Formats: sequence, C-alpha cells, structure tokens
Amino acid sequence: MVEHEIEFRELTLPSEENQIFIIFFVIEKGRSQVMNGFRTMTDQEKDEVKDLIIKMATVVDFKSQKIRWRLQKRYTYGELKPRGHRLFFFLKEGNIIFFRYAKKKSDSLGDTFYRETEILKRRYENEFEKRL
Repeated sequence: MVEHEIEFRELTLPSEENQIFIIFFVIEKGRSQVMNGFRTMTDQEKDEVKDLIIKMATVVDFKSQKIRWRLQKRYTYGELKPRGHRLFFFLKEGNIIFFRYAKKKSDSLGDTFYRETEILKRRYENEFEKRL
C-alpha cells in the first residue's frame, strides 16, 4: 500500500474543554466517503449531525436513538443514523473514527453490506493503530 493512501483527519469541535473523544474521519486516495455524504445533506441535517458528534465527543455515555455505539454482537463498529443518512464509526483508544457513509431511509442495508463494512473497519483500524 502506498504511504498516505489512507489518512485520518481530525474534526475540530467548537467545545473542546470537556472533550472525551477526539473525532477523525477517513480519507482514502484523496477522498472521504463520510465527508462526501455529509456534503449531500441539507443544512438542517448537517446541523443535526454536528450536534450529535459534539455530544458523542463531550458527554459521558451519551445516548440517542440516532446513535448505535455497536451494531449487533458480531460487528465492532457503530452507526450514526440521522434522517436516512448513515455514518459508520469505530472507537479506538480515546478516538472516534468515522469511516463509511450510506443512505437508506428504512430497513436494513443487508448483511453483505454490514460484513463488508466490518472488513473496512478492521483495515482502517489497523492503519490507525500504526499511527498511534
């Protein structure tokens, strides 16, 4: 793999004084699936996502119906789910790393999608560990 093919860019949060987690998103080959998906959202949806991410990073054990910190027992990543947009993340040593985006208003994305997402998560997790 070419060096710097995968990057982890930190999100700057407006309130860092009580920050529990540092937030990153993945960029692969110069593109970020997460940020590209974020850009397709309405301003209201973007504000909702920003608010949820800030709360995830700053509130101990933050709970919301729009956040699943872990999907089922077999997957080791979570999902932020505002209005049909799905942003997938994993936790690693005081960090939350957003790595995948999908849009689906209802129902499941299907087991194949979730298995592929688990494989992606493991790959990004390994790359992130190299940088620690």
